[in-house]
Amino acid sequence: MEAFGKILIFHPAAIGDAMLATPVAKTLRLNYPKAKITYWSHPSLRQLVIGLCPSVDEFLDFSRNDGLLALRRAFDDIEPDLFVDLSNSNRAKLFTFLAKARVVRYVKRPSGERPIIHAVNNFLEVVSPVCPEVPESLFPTIFPNAPTAEILASRNDAGADLRKPIIGIVPGVGRARGHRAWVHDGWLFLLRLLQTRGTHTIVLIGGEDETSICEQLKTESETSCLNLAGQLTLAQTAAFLKSCQVVITGDTGPAHIANAVGTPVIGLHGPTYSARSGPFDYLSLALDESKNCRCVDMKACRFTTAGSPGECMSRIVLPDVLEKLDEVLDNKGKMKSGQPGVSVD
Repeated sequence: MEAFGKILIFHPAAIGDAMLATPVAKTLRLNYPKAKITYWSHPSLRQLVIGLCPSVDEFLDFSRNDGLLALRRAFDDIEPDLFVDLSNSNRAKLFTFLAKARVVRYVKRPSGERPIIHAVNNFLEVVSPVCPEVPESLFPTIFPNAPTAEILASRNDAGADLRKPIIGIVPGVGRARGHRAWVHDGWLFLLRLLQTRGTHTIVLIGGEDETSICEQLKTESETSCLNLAGQLTLAQTAAFLKSCQVVITGDTGPAHIANAVGTPVIGLHGPTYSARSGPFDYLSLALDESKNCRCVDMKACRFTTAGSPGECMSRIVLPDVLEKLDEVLDNKGKMKSGQPGVSVD
């Protein structure tokens, strides 16, 4: 096996894809424990990688505005022995042309290819030629610090009982991915039912794009859920997801952050296959209506009605979500696996 002293992972990706690819760094670390591993990606991901992902030593900021010469200079400054290109881009092929480093590249499987391979395994294919060993457990890969009681308490304007274990709810999917959203009434009635059960603190989680939908659901449900959408950094989001006993979410970044920190995830899938992009360790908890819809193998569901995100996501019903939730929780609300709540005493 070749000995690599400097490894550069190039992956300027969205949050979800970045989390799905973290086992690549873990696998490289297993096979090359003395190597210096640098992760090259969008600056926004730095806080999730450096200090939280022990497989990575250094972070290099990527800028979309950099031309090929600037990218090549950055590449040459690192002087990698191994370049792991997870970008699937012609740009990376050009700026590494004639590079002396060993180069391995990601090739995305076509959406219509059968059998479906999970994105995690697709990413791991990239390093399989240089990594004979694979970790026994691919996740967790991200290890956040525990959230402080002060942060929780300062945002607890609804009077939520923070001594109870936490269920994380991620109702938003971002502005560009509305076809991945579950129906509004599904979230609304889920919040009301969880409030009636009274066994958990309910926390709404999301980015700035989800602030409005989370506030609307909190108001309409008239529950004491805690709305943290748009209030947390990515590192804080990872910490709160780690503190949840279970997270219920569509196919979006927080789903994969939760999986990366080791929290059980109930994934709601329609136009995106859970077998391809679901939370890797919790595929048995996924509700996937992709094969029951006319949008099979489409990137987005075109079969919509007024007020609906799409036919496939509309097929997911509340009793099925609750059935999956009860697979994770026993009848007393205690966890079969996962993390405790956050004490504010």
